[in-house]
Amino acid sequence: MQHLSNPSPAAGRNAGRLGALPFLVLIGSLGFLAACDSLVQVAAPSRVIAEGLFVPANAVLLTNSAQADFECALAGYAVAGGMVGNELEVGTTLIVMKEYDKRDFKTFGSIYTESTCESQGAPGVYKPLSVARFQADTLARLLQAWTDEEVPDRQTLLARAASYAGYAYVLMGEGMCSAAFDLGPEQTPAEIFQAAETRFGTAIAAAQAAGNQNLLALARVGRARARLRLAKAADAAADAQGVPAGFRYDASYDATSPRRRNAVSANLDLFQDITVDTSYRRRNDPRVDAYDTGRKASDGVTDLWSTHKYTGVDAPIAIATWEEAQLIQAEAVGGQAAVGIINTLRSKVGLPPFNSTDPTQIKAQIVEERQMQFFLDGHHLGDIRQYGIPLSPPAGYPFKDGGGTYVDQKCFPLPDNERLNNPYIH
Repeated sequence: MQHLSNPSPAAGRNAGRLGALPFLVLIGSLGFLAACDSLVQVAAPSRVIAEGLFVPANAVLLTNSAQADFECALAGYAVAGGMVGNELEVGTTLIVMKEYDKRDFKTFGSIYTESTCESQGAPGVYKPLSVARFQADTLARLLQAWTDEEVPDRQTLLARAASYAGYAYVLMGEGMCSAAFDLGPEQTPAEIFQAAETRFGTAIAAAQAAGNQNLLALARVGRARARLRLAKAADAAADAQGVPAGFRYDASYDATSPRRRNAVSANLDLFQDITVDTSYRRRNDPRVDAYDTGRKASDGVTDLWSTHKYTGVDAPIAIATWEEAQLIQAEAVGGQAAVGIINTLRSKVGLPPFNSTDPTQIKAQIVEERQMQFFLDGHHLGDIRQYGIPLSPPAGYPFKDGGGTYVDQKCFPLPDNERLNNPYIH
Protein backbone atom coordinates (compact mmCIF):
# COMPACT_ATOMS: atom_id res chain seq x y z
CA MET A 1 0.00 0.00 0.00
CA GLN A 2 1.10 3.55 -0.64
CA HIS A 3 0.56 5.95 2.22
CA LEU A 4 -0.18 9.62 1.75
CA SER A 5 0.69 12.50 4.02
CA ASN A 6 -1.97 14.91 5.21
CA PRO A 7 -3.15 16.97 2.19
CA SER A 8 -3.90 19.94 4.41
CA PRO A 9 -2.04 20.44 7.70
CA ALA A 10 -4.71 22.90 8.84
CA ALA A 11 -7.37 20.26 8.43
CA GLY A 12 -6.21 18.27 11.43
CA ARG A 13 -5.80 14.53 11.56
CA ASN A 14 -7.93 11.73 10.22
CA ALA A 15 -7.79 8.28 8.74
CA GLY A 16 -9.55 7.26 5.58
CA ARG A 17 -9.31 5.87 2.11
CA LEU A 18 -9.70 7.51 -1.25
CA GLY A 19 -12.63 5.26 -2.10
CA ALA A 20 -11.77 2.49 -4.52
CA LEU A 21 -8.16 3.60 -4.90
CA PRO A 22 -5.68 0.80 -4.17
CA PHE A 23 -3.95 2.65 -1.39
CA LEU A 24 -4.59 3.97 2.10
CA VAL A 25 -5.03 7.70 2.52
CA LEU A 26 -4.10 9.28 5.82
CA ILE A 27 -5.92 12.59 5.85
CA GLY A 28 -7.45 14.50 8.58
CA SER A 29 -10.17 16.04 10.58
CA LEU A 30 -10.07 13.90 13.73
CA GLY A 31 -7.56 13.85 16.51
CA PHE A 32 -7.72 10.15 17.20
CA LEU A 33 -4.71 9.26 15.05
CA ALA A 34 -2.28 11.72 16.55
CA ALA A 35 0.19 8.92 17.08
CA CYS A 36 0.30 8.32 13.33
CA ASP A 37 1.84 11.70 12.51
CA SER A 38 5.36 10.39 12.86
CA LEU A 39 4.48 7.50 10.60
CA VAL A 40 3.26 9.87 7.92
CA GLN A 41 6.51 11.85 8.04
CA VAL A 42 8.73 8.82 7.40
CA ALA A 43 10.32 8.91 3.97
CA ALA A 44 10.02 5.60 2.14
CA PRO A 45 10.07 4.55 -1.52
CA SER A 46 6.50 3.26 -1.23
CA ARG A 47 5.11 6.57 0.00
CA VAL A 48 3.43 9.21 -2.12
CA ILE A 49 2.94 12.87 -1.24
CA ALA A 50 -0.77 13.58 -0.98
CA GLU A 51 -0.38 17.04 -2.47
CA GLY A 52 0.78 15.35 -5.66
CA LEU A 53 -2.51 13.48 -5.84
CA PHE A 54 -4.75 16.50 -5.30
CA VAL A 55 -4.18 17.99 -8.73
CA PRO A 56 -6.66 18.89 -11.50
CA ALA A 57 -5.62 15.90 -13.63
CA ASN A 58 -6.98 13.57 -10.92
CA ALA A 59 -10.30 15.35 -10.46
CA VAL A 60 -12.45 12.51 -11.83
CA LEU A 61 -10.57 9.88 -9.84
CA LEU A 62 -10.87 11.92 -6.66
CA THR A 63 -14.59 12.43 -7.21
CA ASN A 64 -15.15 8.72 -7.71
CA SER A 65 -13.14 8.07 -4.56
CA ALA A 66 -15.16 10.56 -2.50
CA GLN A 67 -18.31 8.88 -3.77
CA ALA A 68 -17.03 5.45 -2.72
CA ASP A 69 -16.17 6.76 0.75
CA PHE A 70 -19.69 8.12 1.20
CA GLU A 71 -21.31 4.94 -0.10
CA CYS A 72 -19.36 2.87 2.42
CA ALA A 73 -20.28 5.24 5.26
CA LEU A 74 -23.96 5.19 4.26
CA ALA A 75 -24.14 1.39 4.28
CA GLY A 76 -22.56 1.16 7.73
CA TYR A 77 -24.78 3.92 9.06
CA ALA A 78 -27.89 2.15 7.72
CA VAL A 79 -27.00 -0.83 9.92
CA ALA A 80 -25.98 1.18 12.99
CA GLY A 81 -28.93 3.56 12.77
CA GLY A 82 -31.26 0.67 12.01
CA MET A 83 -30.25 -1.14 15.18
CA VAL A 84 -30.56 1.94 17.37
CA GLY A 85 -33.76 2.99 15.63
CA ASN A 86 -35.93 -0.10 15.99
CA GLU A 87 -35.51 -1.43 12.43
CA LEU A 88 -33.01 -4.15 13.29
CA GLU A 89 -32.26 -6.38 16.26
CA VAL A 90 -28.97 -7.95 17.28
CA GLY A 91 -28.53 -11.67 16.61
CA THR A 92 -24.93 -12.22 17.67
CA THR A 93 -23.02 -12.75 20.88
CA LEU A 94 -20.55 -10.01 19.91
CA ILE A 95 -20.66 -7.35 22.62
CA VAL A 96 -19.74 -4.56 20.20
CA MET A 97 -22.83 -5.22 18.09
CA LYS A 98 -25.04 -5.39 21.19
CA GLU A 99 -24.10 -1.78 21.96
CA TYR A 100 -26.16 -0.61 19.00
CA ASP A 101 -29.25 -2.66 19.85
CA LYS A 102 -29.02 -1.84 23.55
CA ARG A 103 -28.44 1.86 22.74
CA ASP A 104 -25.66 1.96 25.33
CA PHE A 105 -22.70 3.94 24.01
CA LYS A 106 -19.46 4.77 25.74
CA THR A 107 -17.57 7.71 24.31
CA PHE A 108 -14.34 5.72 24.37
CA GLY A 109 -13.94 2.30 22.78
CA SER A 110 -17.49 1.86 21.49
CA ILE A 111 -18.01 0.38 18.06
CA TYR A 112 -19.51 3.58 16.68
CA THR A 113 -16.26 5.44 17.43
CA GLU A 114 -13.75 2.79 16.38
CA SER A 115 -14.97 0.83 13.36
CA THR A 116 -13.97 1.90 9.88
CA CYS A 117 -15.07 0.89 6.40
CA GLU A 118 -12.57 -1.94 6.57
CA SER A 119 -14.18 -3.48 9.68
CA GLN A 120 -16.04 -6.60 8.56
CA GLY A 121 -19.41 -7.12 10.18
CA ALA A 122 -18.93 -4.31 12.70
CA PRO A 123 -19.99 -1.04 11.05
CA GLY A 124 -18.84 2.27 12.46
CA VAL A 125 -20.40 5.70 12.41
CA TYR A 126 -18.06 8.54 13.34
CA LYS A 127 -14.91 7.56 11.48
CA PRO A 128 -16.52 6.52 8.15
CA LEU A 129 -18.77 9.59 8.04
CA SER A 130 -15.92 11.89 9.05
CA VAL A 131 -13.71 10.49 6.31
CA ALA A 132 -16.48 10.81 3.72
CA ARG A 133 -17.27 14.35 4.83
CA PHE A 134 -13.62 15.43 4.77
CA GLN A 135 -12.89 13.88 1.38
CA ALA A 136 -15.92 15.44 -0.29
CA ASP A 137 -15.46 18.84 1.39
CA THR A 138 -11.78 18.97 0.45
CA LEU A 139 -12.50 18.03 -3.14
CA ALA A 140 -15.33 20.56 -3.44
CA ARG A 141 -13.00 23.35 -2.27
CA LEU A 142 -10.37 22.29 -4.78
CA LEU A 143 -12.88 22.14 -7.62
CA GLN A 144 -14.05 25.65 -6.77
CA ALA A 145 -10.45 26.85 -6.99
CA TRP A 146 -9.54 25.01 -10.19
CA THR A 147 -10.65 26.32 -13.58
CA ASP A 148 -12.75 24.87 -16.38
CA GLU A 149 -9.59 24.76 -18.49
CA GLU A 150 -7.84 22.64 -15.89
CA VAL A 151 -10.79 20.30 -15.23
CA PRO A 152 -13.19 19.32 -18.01
CA ASP A 153 -16.80 19.20 -16.83
CA ARG A 154 -15.72 20.80 -13.55
CA GLN A 155 -19.23 21.88 -12.55
CA THR A 156 -20.56 18.33 -12.79
CA LEU A 157 -17.75 17.07 -10.56
CA LEU A 158 -18.38 19.92 -8.12
CA ALA A 159 -22.09 19.07 -7.96
CA ARG A 160 -21.21 15.48 -7.10
CA ALA A 161 -18.58 16.36 -4.49
CA ALA A 162 -20.71 19.00 -2.78
CA SER A 163 -23.72 16.66 -2.73
CA TYR A 164 -21.77 13.85 -1.08
CA ALA A 165 -20.43 16.32 1.46
CA GLY A 166 -23.97 17.52 2.12
CA TYR A 167 -25.31 14.01 2.65
CA ALA A 168 -22.43 13.16 4.99
CA TYR A 169 -23.32 16.21 7.08
CA VAL A 170 -27.00 15.22 7.04
CA LEU A 171 -26.25 11.75 8.38
CA MET A 172 -24.01 13.19 11.07
CA GLY A 173 -26.71 15.66 12.05
CA GLU A 174 -29.31 12.90 12.23
CA GLY A 175 -27.14 10.40 14.07
CA MET A 176 -24.68 12.33 16.22
CA CYS A 177 -25.54 14.20 19.42
CA SER A 178 -22.84 16.66 18.34
CA ALA A 179 -19.79 16.63 16.09
CA ALA A 180 -16.67 18.60 15.21
CA PHE A 181 -14.99 19.21 11.89
CA ASP A 182 -11.42 20.07 10.91
CA LEU A 183 -10.34 20.61 14.53
CA GLY A 184 -13.12 23.15 14.91
CA PRO A 185 -15.60 23.71 17.74
CA GLU A 186 -18.26 21.25 18.81
CA GLN A 187 -21.41 21.70 16.72
CA THR A 188 -25.04 20.92 17.46
CA PRO A 189 -27.21 18.94 15.03
CA ALA A 190 -28.85 22.21 13.90
CA GLU A 191 -25.43 23.66 13.05
CA ILE A 192 -24.52 20.47 11.21
CA PHE A 193 -27.72 20.63 9.15
CA GLN A 194 -26.94 24.24 8.32
CA ALA A 195 -23.55 23.13 7.00
CA ALA A 196 -25.35 20.52 4.90
CA GLU A 197 -27.74 23.15 3.56
CA THR A 198 -24.77 25.27 2.45
CA ARG A 199 -23.11 22.33 0.65
CA PHE A 200 -26.31 21.47 -1.16
CA GLY A 201 -26.62 25.09 -2.24
CA THR A 202 -23.18 24.80 -3.85
CA ALA A 203 -24.21 21.53 -5.49
CA ILE A 204 -27.45 23.00 -6.85
CA ALA A 205 -25.64 25.94 -8.40
CA ALA A 206 -23.01 23.66 -9.94
CA ALA A 207 -25.59 21.21 -11.30
CA GLN A 208 -27.53 24.08 -12.86
CA ALA A 209 -24.35 25.45 -14.43
CA ALA A 210 -23.58 21.99 -15.82
CA GLY A 211 -27.15 21.44 -17.00
CA ASN A 212 -27.20 18.10 -15.14
CA GLN A 213 -30.78 17.45 -14.07
CA ASN A 214 -30.00 14.22 -12.25
CA LEU A 215 -27.46 15.84 -9.96
CA LEU A 216 -29.74 18.84 -9.55
CA ALA A 217 -32.49 16.56 -8.22
CA LEU A 218 -29.99 14.79 -5.94
CA ALA A 219 -28.96 18.10 -4.38
CA ARG A 220 -32.54 19.37 -4.14
CA VAL A 221 -33.68 16.29 -2.22
CA GLY A 222 -30.65 16.64 0.04
CA ARG A 223 -31.29 20.28 0.79
CA ALA A 224 -34.98 19.57 1.34
CA ARG A 225 -34.01 16.87 3.85
CA ALA A 226 -31.62 19.20 5.69
CA ARG A 227 -34.22 21.98 5.73
CA LEU A 228 -36.91 19.62 7.01
CA ARG A 229 -34.61 18.75 9.92
CA LEU A 230 -34.19 22.49 10.51
CA ALA A 231 -37.99 22.96 10.66
CA LYS A 232 -37.94 24.97 7.43
CA ALA A 233 -40.93 23.13 5.99
CA ALA A 234 -41.83 25.68 3.31
CA ASP A 235 -38.26 25.96 2.04
CA ALA A 236 -37.93 22.17 2.09
CA ALA A 237 -41.11 21.80 0.05
CA ALA A 238 -39.89 24.35 -2.48
CA ASP A 239 -36.80 22.24 -3.10
CA ALA A 240 -38.82 19.03 -3.21
CA GLN A 241 -41.24 20.41 -5.81
CA GLY A 242 -38.43 20.53 -8.35
CA VAL A 243 -37.72 16.79 -8.15
CA PRO A 244 -39.08 14.93 -11.21
CA ALA A 245 -41.40 11.93 -10.90
CA GLY A 246 -39.57 8.63 -10.83
CA PHE A 247 -36.27 10.14 -9.72
CA ARG A 248 -33.96 7.87 -7.75
CA TYR A 249 -30.24 8.22 -7.02
CA ASP A 250 -28.54 5.14 -5.61
CA ALA A 251 -25.37 4.27 -3.77
CA SER A 252 -23.86 1.28 -5.55
CA TYR A 253 -22.25 -1.78 -4.00
CA ASP A 254 -20.54 -5.00 -5.04
CA ALA A 255 -18.72 -8.02 -3.64
CA THR A 256 -15.17 -6.97 -4.52
CA SER A 257 -14.15 -6.02 -0.96
CA PRO A 258 -15.70 -5.58 2.52
CA ARG A 259 -15.85 -1.82 2.12
CA ARG A 260 -17.79 -2.17 -1.13
CA ARG A 261 -20.51 -4.42 0.27
CA ASN A 262 -24.03 -3.41 1.08
CA ALA A 263 -23.54 -3.72 4.85
CA VAL A 264 -27.24 -4.26 5.53
CA SER A 265 -27.32 -7.37 3.34
CA ALA A 266 -23.90 -8.51 4.57
CA ASN A 267 -24.93 -8.37 8.22
CA LEU A 268 -28.38 -9.87 7.64
CA ASP A 269 -27.62 -12.63 5.17
CA LEU A 270 -23.86 -13.16 5.09
CA PHE A 271 -22.82 -12.81 8.74
CA GLN A 272 -26.36 -13.36 10.08
CA ASP A 273 -25.59 -11.23 13.15
CA ILE A 274 -28.70 -9.06 12.90
CA THR A 275 -32.37 -9.69 12.18
CA VAL A 276 -35.30 -7.53 11.14
CA ASP A 277 -36.88 -6.11 14.29
CA THR A 278 -40.19 -7.60 15.38
CA SER A 279 -41.94 -4.25 14.82
CA TYR A 280 -41.23 -4.51 11.08
CA ARG A 281 -42.33 -8.11 10.62
CA ARG A 282 -45.67 -8.94 9.03
CA ARG A 283 -46.34 -5.33 8.11
CA ASN A 284 -47.99 -6.32 4.81
CA ASP A 285 -46.15 -3.51 3.07
CA PRO A 286 -44.01 -4.33 0.01
CA ARG A 287 -41.66 -1.50 0.88
CA VAL A 288 -40.50 -3.52 3.89
CA ASP A 289 -41.00 -7.07 2.58
CA ALA A 290 -39.56 -8.84 5.64
CA TYR A 291 -39.61 -12.63 5.74
CA ASP A 292 -38.69 -15.47 8.08
CA THR A 293 -35.65 -17.35 6.72
CA GLY A 294 -36.47 -20.37 8.89
CA ARG A 295 -32.97 -20.21 10.35
CA LYS A 296 -31.37 -18.87 13.49
CA ALA A 297 -29.03 -15.92 13.59
CA SER A 298 -25.38 -16.43 14.45
CA ASP A 299 -26.13 -16.56 18.19
CA GLY A 300 -28.10 -19.75 17.60
CA VAL A 301 -31.12 -18.36 19.44
CA THR A 302 -32.58 -15.38 17.59
CA ASP A 303 -34.99 -16.05 14.71
CA LEU A 304 -33.39 -14.79 11.52
CA TRP A 305 -35.68 -12.48 9.57
CA SER A 306 -34.40 -10.78 6.44
CA THR A 307 -35.86 -8.55 3.72
CA HIS A 308 -36.20 -8.85 -0.03
CA LYS A 309 -35.47 -5.13 -0.26
CA TYR A 310 -31.76 -5.97 -0.35
CA THR A 311 -31.16 -9.23 -2.17
CA GLY A 312 -27.38 -9.35 -1.89
CA VAL A 313 -24.23 -7.44 -0.98
CA ASP A 314 -24.38 -5.79 -4.42
CA ALA A 315 -27.88 -4.35 -3.87
CA PRO A 316 -28.06 -0.54 -4.13
CA ILE A 317 -29.23 1.74 -1.33
CA ALA A 318 -31.26 4.80 -2.27
CA ILE A 319 -29.63 8.11 -1.39
CA ALA A 320 -32.45 10.30 -2.71
CA THR A 321 -35.82 9.59 -4.33
CA TRP A 322 -38.91 11.28 -5.71
CA GLU A 323 -40.88 9.51 -2.99
CA GLU A 324 -38.86 11.31 -0.33
CA ALA A 325 -39.50 14.62 -2.06
CA GLN A 326 -43.23 13.84 -2.09
CA LEU A 327 -43.37 13.07 1.63
CA ILE A 328 -41.48 16.26 2.41
CA GLN A 329 -44.11 18.19 0.44
CA ALA A 330 -46.90 16.32 2.21
CA GLU A 331 -45.55 17.39 5.58
CA ALA A 332 -45.38 21.00 4.44
CA VAL A 333 -48.85 21.28 2.90
CA GLY A 334 -50.87 19.05 5.25
CA GLY A 335 -54.62 18.54 4.88
CA GLN A 336 -56.20 16.79 1.93
CA ALA A 337 -53.26 17.71 -0.30
CA ALA A 338 -51.07 15.59 1.98
CA VAL A 339 -53.64 12.78 1.88
CA GLY A 340 -53.49 12.88 -1.90
CA ILE A 341 -49.70 12.56 -1.86
CA ILE A 342 -49.86 9.71 0.63
CA ASN A 343 -52.35 7.83 -1.53
CA THR A 344 -50.34 8.35 -4.69
CA LEU A 345 -47.40 6.65 -2.98
CA ARG A 346 -49.55 3.88 -1.52
CA SER A 347 -51.22 3.20 -4.87
CA LYS A 348 -47.79 2.95 -6.49
CA VAL A 349 -46.99 -0.12 -4.36
CA GLY A 350 -50.50 -1.61 -4.39
CA LEU A 351 -51.68 -0.50 -0.94
CA PRO A 352 -55.25 0.65 -0.13
CA PRO A 353 -55.88 4.39 0.27
CA PHE A 354 -55.65 6.29 3.51
CA ASN A 355 -58.56 8.53 4.44
CA SER A 356 -58.76 11.13 7.18
CA THR A 357 -59.52 14.79 7.77
CA ASP A 358 -57.88 14.85 11.19
CA PRO A 359 -54.56 16.82 11.04
CA THR A 360 -53.08 14.69 13.83
CA GLN A 361 -53.93 11.46 12.02
CA ILE A 362 -52.60 12.83 8.75
CA LYS A 363 -49.29 13.81 10.34
CA ALA A 364 -49.05 10.39 12.02
CA GLN A 365 -49.63 8.72 8.66
CA ILE A 366 -46.88 10.77 7.04
CA VAL A 367 -44.50 9.53 9.74
CA GLU A 368 -45.74 5.97 9.18
CA GLU A 369 -45.23 6.29 5.42
CA ARG A 370 -41.68 7.49 6.05
CA GLN A 371 -40.99 4.40 8.19
CA MET A 372 -42.13 2.11 5.39
CA GLN A 373 -40.67 4.06 2.47
CA PHE A 374 -37.23 4.53 4.00
CA PHE A 375 -36.88 1.13 5.68
CA LEU A 376 -33.16 0.44 6.17
CA ASP A 377 -32.16 3.43 4.02
CA GLY A 378 -30.59 5.33 6.93
CA HIS A 379 -33.45 7.76 7.67
CA HIS A 380 -35.24 6.31 10.65
CA LEU A 381 -32.92 7.31 13.49
CA GLY A 382 -33.27 10.93 12.39
CA ASP A 383 -37.04 10.49 12.26
CA ILE A 384 -37.10 9.06 15.78
CA ARG A 385 -35.37 12.19 17.04
CA GLN A 386 -37.44 14.61 14.96
CA TYR A 387 -40.91 13.12 15.46
CA GLY A 388 -40.49 11.71 18.96
CA ILE A 389 -41.09 8.12 17.88
CA PRO A 390 -40.92 5.89 20.98
CA LEU A 391 -37.98 3.55 21.32
CA SER A 392 -38.76 -0.15 21.36
CA PRO A 393 -38.11 -1.83 23.71
CA PRO A 394 -38.27 1.18 26.03
CA ALA A 395 -35.45 2.25 28.29
CA GLY A 396 -35.24 0.11 31.40
CA TYR A 397 -36.62 -2.99 29.71
CA PRO A 398 -34.43 -6.09 30.29
CA PHE A 399 -32.00 -6.69 27.45
CA LYS A 400 -32.69 -9.88 25.54
CA ASP A 401 -29.75 -11.94 26.84
CA GLY A 402 -29.94 -10.82 30.45
CA GLY A 403 -27.14 -8.31 30.02
CA GLY A 404 -28.63 -5.31 31.78
CA THR A 405 -31.37 -3.11 30.38
CA TYR A 406 -32.06 -1.04 27.29
CA VAL A 407 -30.91 2.60 27.41
CA ASP A 408 -32.63 5.62 25.85
CA GLN A 409 -29.66 7.06 23.94
CA LYS A 410 -31.11 8.29 20.65
CA CYS A 411 -27.86 9.67 19.24
CA PHE A 412 -24.15 8.91 19.23
CA PRO A 413 -22.13 11.11 21.64
CA LEU A 414 -19.06 12.99 20.47
CA PRO A 415 -16.21 10.48 20.93
CA ASP A 416 -13.53 11.11 23.54
CA ASN A 417 -10.79 10.79 20.94
CA GLU A 418 -12.23 13.88 19.24
CA ARG A 419 -12.99 15.74 22.44
CA LEU A 420 -9.59 15.12 24.05
CA ASN A 421 -7.46 15.87 20.99
CA ASN A 422 -9.35 18.90 19.70
CA PRO A 423 -8.03 22.10 21.30
CA TYR A 424 -11.33 23.92 20.63
CA ILE A 425 -13.36 21.46 22.70
CA HIS A 426 -13.08 21.38 26.47
